[in-house]
Amino acid sequence: MKLNKSKFLGALSICIMSISMAIASPQQAVSQLKENATQVLDILGAANGKNDEQVRRQAENYAIPYFDFERMTALAVGAPWRTATPAQQQDLTKEFKTLLIRTYSGTMLKFRNAKANVYNNPVVNKNGREIIVRVDVTTPNSKPVRMDYTMYQSGNMYRIYNVAVEGASLVTVYRNQFNQTISQKGIDGLVAELRAKNGR
Repeated sequence: MKLNKSKFLGALSICIMSISMAIASPQQAVSQLKENATQVLDILGAANGKNDEQVRRQAENYAIPYFDFERMTALAVGAPWRTATPAQQQDLTKEFKTLLIRTYSGTMLKFRNAKANVYNNPVVNKNGREIIVRVDVTTPNSKPVRMDYTMYQSGNMYRIYNVAVEGASLVTVYRNQFNQTISQKGIDGLVAELRAKNGR
């Protein structure tokens, strides 16, 4: 299934700003996600074209601590990650994180009138160490779009490492793209390609 970039990025922008407190149980994670998603949508709704950059900076500040970008990158790269050097892994993570943040921050304001319905019954795996939370995101004159956020327990909080939009997994979509580049240009070629997309 093709991943709709606009829908994914909107979901990512909402979710990135939602996990902002320490949480100890799956149900607490859901409750916190629900509470903060409402706050985030209020922030987006207040965007008036003059404070857009401020809103984007808020999103970026929330993104770094609460997404596991290294784990997301490892999953997106797939098997070649295990043969990459530590320096290559670090470069891949840095560039992939930059790509995600820069791309979604330019799209998130399109979702200023969205509504999010966070479901109370997460799928609990691995004795609670991993959960999948469903969120339906609706924008005016559109059908709800299903988002599934996969999180794992890290200390006293849950960190997000994958997002699926209508069943299309972020890491799987990028893995297909990355594997094609790696097969042609190697790990360093993928790093160079990501740097080019990031404008540096």
